[in-house]
Amino acid sequence: MDRERHEPTFSAPDLQEVRFRTARNRPSRQSEPTSPWLYIGVSAALLVVIAMGLIEWNARRQAAAMTRELMRPATPEEQAALDRQTAEWERKLQAETAAELAQVRRTIQLDRALPPAERRPLQTGERCIDGRRFKRMEGGGWRDLPNSPC
Repeated sequence: MDRERHEPTFSAPDLQEVRFRTARNRPSRQSEPTSPWLYIGVSAALLVVIAMGLIEWNARRQAAAMTRELMRPATPEEQAALDRQTAEWERKLQAETAAELAQVRRTIQLDRALPPAERRPLQTGERCIDGRRFKRMEGGGWRDLPNSPC
């Protein structure tokens, strides 16, 4: 069993039958022209996103500036002005509190039953109507004397 190996042989190719692709023979893709409204819509969305980003950036920048200002220590002049203002507010508050306390005390004292007033006889030019004393006024008319019952 003797086996011989035979290599295949090819004849010269006939290039007349071989067709190479050319740009003219390639089927062109049919693409519809893109609508300008698509570009306008994408541009508008991009502008909105950019505007929102700028607004957010500015808000963060302002918040950081306010935080820095609030967190910095007060200068001696600012601290002195703040102390003066606080002292003035405290004085006003104490005065208002004292006035309210005095008013409450007066109210409490008036709510108590007053000791019965001493009844005195009617004088000239006085009258008693329903247990109330009235005094004649010059020019006509009567004046009530509330703390003098009759």
